[in-house]
Amino acid sequence: MTRNVLLLLAALASAVLSANPTPETTAKRSKAEIDKALKAIEAAARVAPAPARAPSGRPDPKAAATTVPAPTPSELAKARAELARLNGYRYLAGLSWDVRLDEELCWNAKFGAELCRRIGRIDHTPPKPAGMDDIAYRRGYEATSSSNLAWTSGADGLTGSVDGYMDDSDPSNVARVGHRRWCLNPPMAKTGFGVVGGYSAMWCFDRSGSDARGAILCFPSAGFHPLSHFKPGTAWSVTLDPRRYRLAGRDVKVYELPASARRFPEDLKGLREIPLTDVNLDRSGIGTLTQCLIFRPQAKVHRGARFGVLVEGVEGVSGGKLSYTVEFY
Repeated sequence: MTRNVLLLLAALASAVLSANPTPETTAKRSKAEIDKALKAIEAAARVAPAPARAPSGRPDPKAAATTVPAPTPSELAKARAELARLNGYRYLAGLSWDVRLDEELCWNAKFGAELCRRIGRIDHTPPKPAGMDDIAYRRGYEATSSSNLAWTSGADGLTGSVDGYMDDSDPSNVARVGHRRWCLNPPMAKTGFGVVGGYSAMWCFDRSGSDARGAILCFPSAGFHPLSHFKPGTAWSVTLDPRRYRLAGRDVKVYELPASARRFPEDLKGLREIPLTDVNLDRSGIGTLTQCLIFRPQAKVHRGARFGVLVEGVEGVSGGKLSYTVEFY
């Protein structure tokens, strides 16, 4: 890793990890700062050394290596690219972006992908397929029940998987956006990506890092949000730490803002309110932030588009109202 990349990453780590992730903290960042950070995260992933594997005391996956070989250098390179996307999204949310690859978890995830391939579908609690040995099945089941899972009809089921997890807006997932919330689980510090054909897994049940008490995570992020990290039509979400805040209901409004509005305006007169669909408040036990408000604004997202979000009935914030702006660029 070059000295310039190391220096930039160290500076970013100090700035991000010392801040409490809220709309106020992410809104302070300039477009130049965001672009520089995302480039540094991608550069760090490209030059990172191969992940080291530490003994875990669990059954050795080498015993089933004839069924599921260790990740190849090419697969690990793809895993590093997905890790860069993951850390980029975490940076945008205001979280620690230094999640690292673990080789054992990459191999575990590959067992999970192979298990899904064997049964012909993605399944977090899959049955044991005929002909699969016990060790491979146990490793695969451990992975499928601890991972985000993806499938594509293409040959490579890993590239772009993190973007899919962050989108999470199809009819079967939009009510909880659970894949997104696992990607943005504050205490995640390590992960693994595995792929077999069109099936892939991302290990996400890790809590070995520091938690972020009092976090409010917005997607898209408050302040500037790059279009490189947002798919048009994606549902938005606000996830709040239930240890500090409580949402009374699903009272959320989104307004189209003029170019001159740098902050959420006090006077809403004359502003166009954006119709919303898929509005839901989910309190599922996903990660440490088990309180998530989901909504999908029916508005075109383009460079320069600016919106104001107002959530009412929020215990723990001044006046019970949470407001912030989002500008796409």
